[in-house]
Amino acid sequence: MNYKHLDEKKKAQIDVLFKLDYSMREIGRQLHISHSTVSRYLRKKTTDKKRLDIQKKYKDFINYLLQHYDWRVNSIEACVYKFKTYYPYKPSVSTQQVYHWINENKIAIRVEDTCYKRKKGKRKRRNGMMNHLQWNLDNKTVLPIRLRPKYIEKRDEPGHLEIDSIIGRRNEYGSIISIVDRCTRVIWLIKAEGKNEYYIDKLIRKYIIENRIEVKSITTDNGLEFQALGITAKRLGVKLYKCDPYCSFQRGSNERANGIVRRFIPKGKSMYEVEQQYLDDISFKINSMNRKIFDFKTAYDIEYEYMTNGAL
Repeated sequence: MNYKHLDEKKKAQIDVLFKLDYSMREIGRQLHISHSTVSRYLRKKTTDKKRLDIQKKYKDFINYLLQHYDWRVNSIEACVYKFKTYYPYKPSVSTQQVYHWINENKIAIRVEDTCYKRKKGKRKRRNGMMNHLQWNLDNKTVLPIRLRPKYIEKRDEPGHLEIDSIIGRRNEYGSIISIVDRCTRVIWLIKAEGKNEYYIDKLIRKYIIENRIEVKSITTDNGLEFQALGITAKRLGVKLYKCDPYCSFQRGSNERANGIVRRFIPKGKSMYEVEQQYLDDISFKINSMNRKIFDFKTAYDIEYEYMTNGAL
């Protein structure tokens, strides 16, 4: 594409059309030039006009600055002060405005000739500035599941737990808290009499400590009953990962285990009728099941192999 500078004829035509209230795009179409060219010309013309207006209105003030300013002994502030003292009735501006003129090249004083020279180049950064994402990973306890490390997905070490609740009848506060190890598929069931988040948090923490359950991370859904579970995660020194809404597949082991629990406690049954001893019996039966995924070994067998050998 060939680029051409606007000649005097084109500039005069732009001025006439602009005074007739033509838009920049209309002017461009009329003269067969880009509307961006019209915009740049009018902007430059406006800037030049403002510069001329400044030179005309503050002629005496600017001349005084140019004659008396010396960055070594007579600063801009001193010149402005003296001019206002000697010529109180002549138009003048503030020191800050003079610096604006200098930065915008509206008067014949360069930025390089001022007392405090403006430094150009990249803004200095603090050494060791911490990456925001890394800071979250290192310092926050509750994180979204997208920040869960990839090694947890491999399921090659026990201690990474998934936690969910199994509800009973509608409008009933009783529920069952199910905890599943992602690696061994061992399940623990806890009876909960209410849904208060702090009650649930204390209940889970107490059960984990009393049963000496190994915990390296916790994954839960966004249920209100788990809003305070970050307290337990913090006290145990692990990370709590929150699943995305309506994404139960992100806790697949937990959902599968809950389906097996439903074989013993069908939907619609009141959880108030279920005792903790019965839940322990259900957990034992599920953990003693032969599973095809483990070559028909049980979850207890897999847990024992990890305890003794550290690998399958």
